[in-house]
Amino acid sequence: MLNSYYRNKADSMVSTMHLILLLLPISFFFTPVSATAQAAFDVVEPDSLFSYEPLLINVYLNPAISFELEVLITDDNDLYVDIEDLFRKLEIPCEKKEQGNKLTGFIEPGNKPYSINFIAQQVTVADNTTIAKNGLIYETGIWYLESNILANSFGLNLTFNPRSLAAKLVAGFELPFVRKLQLENTRNKISKLKKEQPSADTVVPREYNLFKFGMIDWALSSYQAASKPTYNYFTLGIGAELLYGQANVSINYNDQFDYDPRQLQYNWRWVDNDNNLIRQAQLGVIHKQVIAQLNSPVVGASVSNSPTTVRKAKGYYTINDYTEANWTVELYLNDVLLDYTTADASGLYVFKVPIIYGYTVIKLKFYSPLGEERTEERILNVPFTFLPANTCEYEFTGGILQTDKNTQYALGNFNYGATRFLTIGGGVEYLSNLPTYPMIPYAKIAFQPISKMVMNLEYAHDVRLKGLLNYYITPNTFLEVDYEKYKEGQEATNLNALEARRISLTIPLRLNKVSLLSKMKVDQFIYKNFHFNQFSFILSAYYKQFSANLAYLVNWVSENRAFMSMNLLLSYKLRNGFAFRPLAEYNLSEKEFIRARVELEKRIHKLYFSISYERNFLSKDDIVFLSSRYDLPFARTGFSASYAQNNLIFAESAQGSFAFGGDHNFVKTSNNSSLGKGGVLFYPFLDLNQNGIQDEGEKRILLSLVRVSGAKAVISEKDSIIRISDLNAFVNYTVEFSDGDLENIAWRFQHKSYQVMVDPNGYKRVYVPVIAVGEVNGTIYMDADSTSRGIGRITIQIFDGEGQWVAETLSEPDGYFSYLGLSPGNYTLRVDAEQLESLNYQSSPVYYKGAIRVSEDGDVVNYLDFHIKPR
Repeated sequence: MLNSYYRNKADSMVSTMHLILLLLPISFFFTPVSATAQAAFDVVEPDSLFSYEPLLINVYLNPAISFELEVLITDDNDLYVDIEDLFRKLEIPCEKKEQGNKLTGFIEPGNKPYSINFIAQQVTVADNTTIAKNGLIYETGIWYLESNILANSFGLNLTFNPRSLAAKLVAGFELPFVRKLQLENTRNKISKLKKEQPSADTVVPREYNLFKFGMIDWALSSYQAASKPTYNYFTLGIGAELLYGQANVSINYNDQFDYDPRQLQYNWRWVDNDNNLIRQAQLGVIHKQVIAQLNSPVVGASVSNSPTTVRKAKGYYTINDYTEANWTVELYLNDVLLDYTTADASGLYVFKVPIIYGYTVIKLKFYSPLGEERTEERILNVPFTFLPANTCEYEFTGGILQTDKNTQYALGNFNYGATRFLTIGGGVEYLSNLPTYPMIPYAKIAFQPISKMVMNLEYAHDVRLKGLLNYYITPNTFLEVDYEKYKEGQEATNLNALEARRISLTIPLRLNKVSLLSKMKVDQFIYKNFHFNQFSFILSAYYKQFSANLAYLVNWVSENRAFMSMNLLLSYKLRNGFAFRPLAEYNLSEKEFIRARVELEKRIHKLYFSISYERNFLSKDDIVFLSSRYDLPFARTGFSASYAQNNLIFAESAQGSFAFGGDHNFVKTSNNSSLGKGGVLFYPFLDLNQNGIQDEGEKRILLSLVRVSGAKAVISEKDSIIRISDLNAFVNYTVEFSDGDLENIAWRFQHKSYQVMVDPNGYKRVYVPVIAVGEVNGTIYMDADSTSRGIGRITIQIFDGEGQWVAETLSEPDGYFSYLGLSPGNYTLRVDAEQLESLNYQSSPVYYKGAIRVSEDGDVVNYLDFHIKPR
């Protein structure tokens, strides 16, 4: 940050020595111009110029924040600091007055006014005035203040270490600069929580293609059993960009079953988040669920003005469910990875899901310790749909059911954000196979009275009344109350109960090094002739490599006797990579064991295997199961065998995917699905003519590192292309480049950060221009008493061919200056005229005029020396 305030002299010297033998005489490139006499302003006596030793030291606020500061050191190691430079770097308000002879402003705490009168040698803070005799020194146009006066008057304590040429700064109040950094860090954290995109130098928008082939998914599996036919399954998925949208087609084939329409899935999806009228459109097989229970997907069309981006509101709700033990579960919101967790020994997983604005698609991906992958998609228009204030979003869908072409379906839905915390919505759903009420009008309200509480109320005419309340009692203790009341005889849903009441409480605890998660839940379903009740209590514990799950379940119907059971699951990961999991299920009502199981897993690099034995005490059956998985670069393979009831069953499987379009005949193989994904190809090149286009003769540049948000970049040494694969389509990713990753010190990225919208089912090409910049250097000499010596803290200004200011640099204590970063072109160098005026000096020459030439290694112009002397 502030460390870049000065140019590194050592790097410049290396560049100079590297090119000096190739340079022509300096007079060919830069022409000196002589000075003329100007008006004098006598402030400094020449004899005082070299009375003190000027140094450049590092000032540390903490180990992470430091900056460089010009100081003067006496023979007694007294420290004098450039007071104006110090205040500006700490962002303490300061203003020059009275022709630079007075510095004024205000300082914390309490915004106390201060003034430093350089001529009167006085420092005044609020009502306290300090006579700074010998405490102020004027050198080369800069006023220096002694460090003891700085501490006593302003509360800024500098502890100087002469050996390390460093000083530690301790302030008696919160510095504006530190407060600004803390605010920036807080805002960055909030932006990450809200999933806001960081600002980028260059935005690469969506590209549209009439047709572009991209992805293939495939899967094979086979099952064999004694005295039974062999079952073979085959799945093929093809993804492309068609008519400016994402097109996916997949078919599932089973050689033992007749063809079912649901085996063929096809969908075309168009997205434009910048279009206010229509942001999403779909054709083909559409998964939809609002009020009516649909037994198959809809084949039809859908349009909406809801964006695909994640727009986080305030508040959370919790989802929890079961999968296999110790599986990793990933949570995606609108195709954006939001969080992941690991299921406990019973398979329980819990997610704290942020409430986001608009229509929500939740997708869960499951990964077993053996490498198996499952994907479950949930479409949620409820429970919580919030919109920003004064925002209206709609959705229209129409079509027929895939398994019943005579059944028509239609939906019209809208939501309106009345305030940030209140959203109202409603619509009409139509399902033609409902004989009594095919048209279902509905209305809903989502309300958030406080950030920790969210309520939702929904009324569907002649179907149900539904209410849901989520409340975080503490940041992690979660209460959920759910109530549903159904009209008797309704046929829109499969639930036959008249009422459904649910309440659950989730409480996480931590006792020393043991993490606990307890969940209590009560469900009651009211039927016409009886009540069904269920109570469950789950306690999960984690300690280092050990996890346990205890589940207690009670079921009873009306006044009948309750059925009680208890499950105990244990899991322990051994140090040698084995995982050991015993299980026992016990019937408390009958006081007998139901089943017991023991399982052992092992992972060796990409090979996973497990073996388990289970005893069912009710059926007197024994089950032995053996499975293994091996991950190849292009496929995930698996084998399993089981023995139960004198039957031996074998199963084999393999799955993978191909991503095409990676340039130079590159095909990305993966053992996961690539359908609907996208990728980006970056081409860094040396842009000699700086037109942003890779022309003939401009070479590619091999980078050592690229930073990508939420993805991994693969840099090819063969063709220097940066390939980023497996990205979610229609999502912005931020890619950052650093000049430090370039092999030449004279090279600079024209744009250091890119925000790229990923296209579906293909790779997008992005060219990254790198420019070669030039360097100028020289020495500022002070001519006095027939001698010349280098002088520091003199400002050299650089202007372009049109006279516009480009940059400036300061001479170092020995007079040397350099600046690296000039694009090819014409420039003028001169000593700062205002500084010369204040010092009453003149410069010879007045300025240099010349050019930085086009060069792959960057042009270097040396020996641009200036001599200054009193007028």
